[in-house]
Amino acid sequence: MASQPRLPVLPHGSPTTLSGLAETFSFHSSPEAFITSRVLAFQSSHPDLADSRTPIRAKVLNRNIAVISSYDHAEQLLCEEHLAASLSAGKAYDDLMAPFFPPPNILLADPPAHQPMKHAWMAKMASMPDEIRPLIQETALLYFKEFKSGSTIDLYESMKELSWQLILGVFMSAPSERQKAQKDQAEIESLHEDLLRGQFSLFPVGINLGVWRSPRARGLAARKKLQQLLKERVQKGMAGCPFTTQGETDEDDVANHLLLFTSSLAVKSLASLLTAVMLNLYISPNSAGIRSSQSPASRILSLENTSNRDELLKSIILETERLSPPVVGIMRRTVQDINLFSNHEATQDIIIPKGWDVWLYFVGAARDRASFGDTADLFLPERFYGLVEGTASEKKGFAFGAGAKSCLGENLIRHIVTNVAATCLDMGSAPKTRIELQCDAADIPKGVQGWLGWEKNVTPEEWAKDMKQLPTQRPVKGLMVKLIHGIER
Repeated sequence: MASQPRLPVLPHGSPTTLSGLAETFSFHSSPEAFITSRVLAFQSSHPDLADSRTPIRAKVLNRNIAVISSYDHAEQLLCEEHLAASLSAGKAYDDLMAPFFPPPNILLADPPAHQPMKHAWMAKMASMPDEIRPLIQETALLYFKEFKSGSTIDLYESMKELSWQLILGVFMSAPSERQKAQKDQAEIESLHEDLLRGQFSLFPVGINLGVWRSPRARGLAARKKLQQLLKERVQKGMAGCPFTTQGETDEDDVANHLLLFTSSLAVKSLASLLTAVMLNLYISPNSAGIRSSQSPASRILSLENTSNRDELLKSIILETERLSPPVVGIMRRTVQDINLFSNHEATQDIIIPKGWDVWLYFVGAARDRASFGDTADLFLPERFYGLVEGTASEKKGFAFGAGAKSCLGENLIRHIVTNVAATCLDMGSAPKTRIELQCDAADIPKGVQGWLGWEKNVTPEEWAKDMKQLPTQRPVKGLMVKLIHGIER
């Protein structure tokens, strides 16, 4: 007698309403520990499915959530048109982001409005990479020049300060306006910090009592002030803004998108990625999965061929994006039932009901052994070196998402990171001003090494102790490194 096909089942796990509050606080404290603890609990109950990376059920803010940590499932949901059409970004982020980044904007738009909007904004940004290369090099050199060679700096905090200068320089000022931009930076940064704290507050109610305002109320007030400030700057005609030099523009639309492009979330994401790239370039102890005395930066500089140098730097940045995406994941809400098919013989297909949230956990998906083999957790500088772009072997990470809703700023941010790194390595046309970071890799906390892929067996507890993950990934404690350079002061 032929066996009956097995029906799809709900994601594994059955959180109760009572556990929802505890899960919310646990998730907010450390998504890595939160997700991994549930995966480990599932694996202990189902040892035969330990490697299946089946979706796990959780409950946050009293909502049912399917946590996706399989590379194939994440890719399917983001890239397969029929599945992507069953997911809504706007509905998922309605409470969290919509009040702080009002429409119309590319982040919260869903089909059919999303694609025409994305194409229009991609056209506005198409020429930016070539135009901003000198600005990136100049800004990076001027920033590092402020420090005496041999100074000890907090790497993340330094990269955050540099990121503010880069983002505001790219979107809001021409070189002739640099002094005024620096004067405005403090106010813009403060307002964006208030907006971000309100957006990610665990007390999601806007209360204004005169003498005291909730974080959400302060964030909403900051958003209004920022919108007005940005609109006034647009009306005056910002010479350096790439969106006011292309003929007729909608001032409100430009101001809304500038609010997004210059946000603290964007700046901290860039700072997170720059921090990880700089650590991997100069401090990383790993080479092809084994300890090495030669840093990746030294290996780049040892190559005589310029194109080979560029290719290895590109590989290091892609590998950093894979292991250490600044944003650990994204949310979507199902607008109809979704079936996820399993390639694991012992695992039933999963159904995610309409109205559930789907949490695509990029950190876990990009460390899936089914896609990246036994070295999935390790930083390998040459992993993407020499691979033909677009081939099946070039499975990238999800630092910028994937598919139709991939991040609009992907090429821009990658261009900024590449040029900051190249400037430090003195790979371009800049004067002989090579920059170097020095630190003993053994002094890097264990959880940070896990984030970077330097250590294979880092526990969720170590990760949670040493890394903040919301709103973006960063070390809990300052990472102190020695800055060496030859820049004339």
